[in-house]
Amino acid sequence: MSKLTEFWAKICRKWTKIRLQPIRVFCSHHVTDCFDVNTMYKCDWTSMDVFKNAVKTLKADGVEFISITEAYNHICKDRIRSKRYAVISFDDGWATLKQITPWLCEQQIPVTLFLNPEYILGKSMREKGVSLTQSELDELLKIGNGNISIASHGWNHGLCNYMTMQDFENNVRKCEMFLSKYRAYVPFFAYPCGIHTPQLDQLLLSKGIIPVLMDGVENYNETLVIHRELLD
Repeated sequence: MSKLTEFWAKICRKWTKIRLQPIRVFCSHHVTDCFDVNTMYKCDWTSMDVFKNAVKTLKADGVEFISITEAYNHICKDRIRSKRYAVISFDDGWATLKQITPWLCEQQIPVTLFLNPEYILGKSMREKGVSLTQSELDELLKIGNGNISIASHGWNHGLCNYMTMQDFENNVRKCEMFLSKYRAYVPFFAYPCGIHTPQLDQLLLSKGIIPVLMDGVENYNETLVIHRELLD
């Protein structure tokens, strides 16, 4: 590449970012008034006040919250995006979602829940009693009135890079079969702990499922994956 070509390439990249606002996709776990040492990890917990203030600050700064499906459509199609968008998501399907999601729905803020069906069905003893039950999920979706989407976080939160490709495919299929019974299901897959490989990404994409990473990278017009960051 000549110096002139390289110079213009840098200008074009800079101009693209100026004209194309990034879409921030946030990930949380437990949002409660108090930290419970028996059911939460400190790194997965956010106080209710801190979370609400972060959301309110973003809204006051002109950020519009949209669903993950809307965000992906923008990322795929936009050439100019002057508006600032953000997405709220939660991993694992903890019972503490019953405390924060009603407030988000009152604010007309779409939410995506990345779920592990084994937890929801009460088949994992470690998470039994601290995860949403199936009936609680049904009630939450009813209260959400279309503002809550659900997507896959793996059948049992197993680390995907330790699975064979066949085991990973079976895991994805089993999870999708359970979640797709719900009208709220959207075809996205958030890797447990954010651990993935390009081969796993390609398998998901071949099945029409969008990989969701946890790497803090901003979303501009990358059409293959969704990047997420923590909302503190």
